[in-house]
Order: sequence, then structure tokens, then C-alpha cells
Amino acid sequence: MNRFFIDYGKRINNAILNVIKEILTDLSNSKISSNHCFYITFKTKSSDVSIPDTLKKDYPEEMTIVLQNQFWDLKINKNKFSVVLLINKKKAYLSIPFNTIVKFYDPFVKFSIQLEIKDEKKQINKPVLKKKKTNKQKIVSLADFRKKDD
Repeated sequence: MNRFFIDYGKRINNAILNVIKEILTDLSNSKISSNHCFYITFKTKSSDVSIPDTLKKDYPEEMTIVLQNQFWDLKINKNKFSVVLLINKKKAYLSIPFNTIVKFYDPFVKFSIQLEIKDEKKQINKPVLKKKKTNKQKIVSLADFRKKDD
């Protein structure tokens, strides 16, 4: 019989990514106050990330974008979002999968979250260490914790 182990980290990350997706959906539908400003940091190495080559060169690992005043065509899909930003006085199209996001910050309300991204390739090659089971048990008496009168 196969046993199912709950991956709490993965479930929490998925829930957080859904919160980010809902916030960006509200932003794209103009439901959010203009006071908000969103900093989104994502991994640039993923093959599903679509950014100009100059940005990939300048940001080979991670990049932080700001969604505040100068952005256009924010579109939210099931697994990614796309946006046009003004970068170095030029409009740039970016398509960012939600699963590449590592940080999200809204300074207006001081809300910040950091996500954990697991590198599936590295996990496959990791050796699994098994602990030996022992039947030795230590019994602790409550008397060990009681205050002793001198």
C-alpha cells in the first residue's frame, strides 16, 4: 500500500500564489487603489519566463519588477501573468509564471511574503538518508522537574 505524505510547504506556496494571482487580477480590473505599489521578485532562469534578452543578461538569477504607475496590458492567466513595463525608457513585454515568484511586497500596507521554490532537478539526484530505528526509550519522571526542597 502506498502511503501519502502531505507536502505542507507546497500547499502553502500554492495558496500564497493564489493570493498573488487574485491581487493582480484585481489590479488588472482597476479594483485596487492607486496608492498600492507591488514589488514582485521572480527567478529569471526558468524557460517559461519571457523577458527581453538584455534583462536576462542583466538579471541572470532574479529580477524585481514594480507595478505602480507605468505598466500596461496586465493580463492574468491560470499559470502566469504578463505585463508591459517601462524599463530604461523603453517598453518591455514580460511574461512571468506564478511558480517563479519568490517575493511579493506591498509597501502601502507593509505586506510582504517570501515563497520557497524547490528545484525539482536537484531533488531527484539527492540521496535519501535513512535513520536507523532503535527501540531504546528514555523514561522521564515528573519528579525530575519538581522543585527540590533543600
